[in-house]
Amino acid sequence: MRTTAIVVLAIAMLASGRATAEDVDKAACVPSTETSRALVRSFYTKALVDKQVRPAFEQYVAPDFVEHKPDIPGGNRDAVMDFLEGIVRDVPEARWEILRTVADNDLVFVHVRFVPAVGAPAYALADLFRVDECKIVEHWDVVEPPREGQPNPNSRF
Repeated sequence: MRTTAIVVLAIAMLASGRATAEDVDKAACVPSTETSRALVRSFYTKALVDKQVRPAFEQYVAPDFVEHKPDIPGGNRDAVMDFLEGIVRDVPEARWEILRTVADNDLVFVHVRFVPAVGAPAYALADLFRVDECKIVEHWDVVEPPREGQPNPNSRF
C-alpha cells in the first residue's frame, strides 16, 4: 500500500511539472515523457551546471550508453565522462545554462547557452537524449560556435 501511495505521489508531481529526477529516484520509476524530461534536466544540471560529471553519469546514465558525438573516441559512457571531466578541469570558468527542454516520449531535447569563460561569446548547444527505463541510453548533439557579424537579428537563444 505504501509503495502504491509513493508511486501515485510521484505521478502527481510529474504531472504538475514540479518533479525532479530525485523525486523519481525516491519512488519506483514510472517511465513517461515528463519523467524523461525531469531526469535529463537533473542529469544536465548535476553533470555540467554543478560540474559533478562522474556522479551524474553514475546516477542517470545506463552502463551501455551510446554517444554519437564524433569527437568522442569509442562513443561510450566512460569516454564521455572523461571528455566532460576534461572540459570541467581545463576550462573551470565554463558555464552551461539550460534555456529550454522539449520532450516527446523517450526523447528529450535540451537547448543550452555555453560560455567557456567570463566575457567570452556564447555557443549554442542542442542536445538530444534518449531515455529507456529511467536511464539515459543515447545522446546526440549539435554545437554552433559564436559568429562574427551575424546577419540575422534574431538571437539563437
